[in-house]
Amino acid sequence: KLEGRNFEIRKNVLKYDDVMNKQRTVIYAERQAVLKGADIHEDILKFIDDTVLSYIKGANNGSDKPADWDWDGLFKAISSVYPIAVEQEAAKDAVDKLKGDKAVEALKELIVSDAKDQYSDFEDKLGSEGLRQLERRVVLAVLDRKWREHLYEMDYLKDGIGLRGMGQRDPLVEYQREGYQMYNSMIEAIKEESVQLLFHVAHYLGGVLAVGCHQAQSPVHRGLGEIGHG
Repeated sequence: KLEGRNFEIRKNVLKYDDVMNKQRTVIYAERQAVLKGADIHEDILKFIDDTVLSYIKGANNGSDKPADWDWDGLFKAISSVYPIAVEQEAAKDAVDKLKGDKAVEALKELIVSDAKDQYSDFEDKLGSEGLRQLERRVVLAVLDRKWREHLYEMDYLKDGIGLRGMGQRDPLVEYQREGYQMYNSMIEAIKEESVQLLFHVAHYLGGVLAVGCHQAQSPVHRGLGEIGHG
């Protein structure tokens, strides 16, 4: 009896580990690609798209009418990611006669266009290779930090999940479901924080270059050195 019980525990541990191994495989593959110098510029542009869309959906208060949306909250949230140049009233006017998905898409296009215009300016200031290098360093730093946090949270979830069995719910099913939600939340956070940090660091480096910097080490390399130490 005891051996049978231990076997069940071992089998469950393997299943729990299987959830983490699948997540780890995806993250490590992404990490390796970045380390090998992959061009992730298109990914960054997609991150901008996804982050803006996520904020808009979060501000719509379950309503398909823009008049009901939390406009102040939306603009405050987006301003924390990048310095939005679109006026709030202009954005409201742009979707005034739309609703539902059409309103969401129109507003997303307006804000994303502004963000990408500003982001393309960094390419002019830092050069293509300078910005590609910055993109890789920033994403790697954010990915590593969020993955470490996720591992801690998944451990915490696994430690407490056994209690679910007392509520007649399958602990493994609960772990898989919540682990999947937590993984998706981590991916969203990686996108958002990568965009936020890129705008912040690229803006800083652009400013340093603008005033002229004649030290032996380029400002791009110095700025990159600061990433991951904060």
